Amino acid sequence: MVKRCVVCLKQETRSNDYSFHRFPTDKNAQQAWLRLLNQVGLNDVSNRRVCSSHFDSSSFITKSSSKNGINIKNLKRLKRGALPMDLTTPAQVTWSSRSISTQTDLNFNDLSSLFEKLSVFEQKMFATTICIERFRHDDTNIRYYTGFRSYAIFMMVYELLQVKLNMTIILLYIQYVLNAHYHIRDHQKHICLRKKISFFLFMIRLRRATDEHELGIFFNISQTTVSRIIIAWTRFIYSVVSSISLWPSKEQVQQNLPFEIKKNYPLVRVIVDCTEFEIEQPTNPQAQQNTWSTYKNTNTAKALVGITPNGVVSYISPLYGGATSDRSLLNMIGAGSLIELMEPGDQIMSDRGFALDHQHSHLTLIHPPFLEGKSQLSPSKVIETRIIARHRIHVERCMGRIKNYKLLNGVIPMKSIYLLNYWFYICTFLTIFDEPLVKVI
Repeated sequence: MVKRCVVCLKQETRSNDYSFHRFPTDKNAQQAWLRLLNQVGLNDVSNRRVCSSHFDSSSFITKSSSKNGINIKNLKRLKRGALPMDLTTPAQVTWSSRSISTQTDLNFNDLSSLFEKLSVFEQKMFATTICIERFRHDDTNIRYYTGFRSYAIFMMVYELLQVKLNMTIILLYIQYVLNAHYHIRDHQKHICLRKKISFFLFMIRLRRATDEHELGIFFNISQTTVSRIIIAWTRFIYSVVSSISLWPSKEQVQQNLPFEIKKNYPLVRVIVDCTEFEIEQPTNPQAQQNTWSTYKNTNTAKALVGITPNGVVSYISPLYGGATSDRSLLNMIGAGSLIELMEPGDQIMSDRGFALDHQHSHLTLIHPPFLEGKSQLSPSKVIETRIIARHRIHVERCMGRIKNYKLLNGVIPMKSIYLLNYWFYICTFLTIFDEPLVKVI
């Protein structure tokens, strides 16, 4: 593993002369180091290093390392009780008469040259930093890291959220959920991690499933802080997007029906399908039974998703155990259920695994025809199957877009189950900002 300085981010290479030193094991000494290095917010320093540039030369015991009698390099070892240089106060500069007199030797061209070099150095540092501004003109990497098509769409979503974004609320979320006992100023230092950058961090976690420890290295913060940022943004974004009504009126659906579906199934209100996410096996036997999916042959969480005929997400159900059948998910009743949103005469398009209960006779289910004991379908039924498949492909593509958020792709550990419903809803909602599923002709 490459050693990296926690203060200046220098890395160990064969060509440099820096040595890298662990924090002392004594807690009081650790706190003294953190205070002097202006890194008080760090919690876990067990694997952190500080490079030799942050110590006075008198702090080292230097000895040579040789192989076959040939000197290879000087190894630096810290003296017992050595302390790093104080970075919490500005360095005091003592001007000598010589330095004052030579200041006049610097002309405008010299200063311009220095500033040009400084600008190049800043650009190099900027290019090696994971920062949203770095990708302002790089839509390919914006798509890779966040799932948004462009920087403009990333900013549009961020601005929409910022209307309701109150960092005080986010800080309270963190304190309440994780019982964090930090000073508010320390929170603002890391969480305000500039709001836009912390949102960028959250989207990377969602889209790429990047490990929290790795994100901590990228953004120069502790893994604990990364975890708190992710939980805070998860709860905040869910509270915003779940309050937005996705269900369009019948008139809106009718006005935007694609030509082919309008010709064949003009009363279709929604196209539905189910999706499942693998979870870690619960320890409770009843929970194991409730989450066992015979289709996936593992423990899963399962949900129902609906889109309008023109391809826009219009319904997102809560997650249920993987043992719940497609039919049960469709026929659930109560506030927020799909059945409660439907109106008499509406049609639902699905695959063969769905069926409506008798009490929902005011609705019609459109699905591919069954063989009904015959060896093959009649020509008219074959045509009907193909037409339905052409329309249903859009909801399957929608499911694929949800799974593009890789955080939902792996096995969800039990410690994160309480966030899974939020992540699923957010990822499904964000597919709305992708390219249209159905092209307008």
